[in-house]
Amino acid sequence: MPINTLAASEPTLPTPLPSNGKKIDETKLKRACEDFEALFINQLMQSMRRTVLKSKILEDAPGKEVYQSLFDREISKKMAQKGALGVGKVIYRKVLEHEKARMLRPSDGIQMPGSGALAGSEVKP
Repeated sequence: MPINTLAASEPTLPTPLPSNGKKIDETKLKRACEDFEALFINQLMQSMRRTVLKSKILEDAPGKEVYQSLFDREISKKMAQKGALGVGKVIYRKVLEHEKARMLRPSDGIQMPGSGALAGSEVKP
């Protein structure tokens, strides 16, 4: 029996809710996705720093942890602005696809965007 790996590897969004007539603000969405990617990168950097052996050259200088966290936060923001990991772009694209599907009237019978478990399904009343 063949295994459908596409359904397992492709993230899908829940069935869209009926449209309330409000359109999503793409600028705010892009900013939120970028902020999420920055937060994600910052968490990765914190985890990586915990795995590195401590250097005896700089010992524990006063304020070192504060400086390091501020530095990591700024590096994370810059990396997210450049789309270093692409997480923000993927989330942005998926939310826009979901929003377009949500804005469709149920009577249109247009297929849901994306693939995976929802591929080929139609929006029905």
